[in-house]
Amino acid sequence: MDKVKQYALKKESVNLDPLISIGKNGISDSVVDELKKQLKIKKLVKVRIHRNSDDIDDIKEAGAALAQKCNARLIDVRGRTVTLYKQ
Repeated sequence: MDKVKQYALKKESVNLDPLISIGKNGISDSVVDELKKQLKIKKLVKVRIHRNSDDIDDIKEAGAALAQKCNARLIDVRGRTVTLYKQ
């Protein structure tokens, strides 16, 4: 993906609300399934990773893992929120 398209997706994601929340159970199969479904529908999805997520220390690493599991691209990481785009 070129930098212009990635920048445009970042800009578009500013107005989105997180659709998926990851809590104390971490990145479970049900979270991955729901994320795949939302990516198929919306293409661009924000995921909020709460502080009580036991197994998640590095948000960028968690975003990359989610992207890999869902065949998506990690677009942005801001605080505890990651934005993914369906390839």
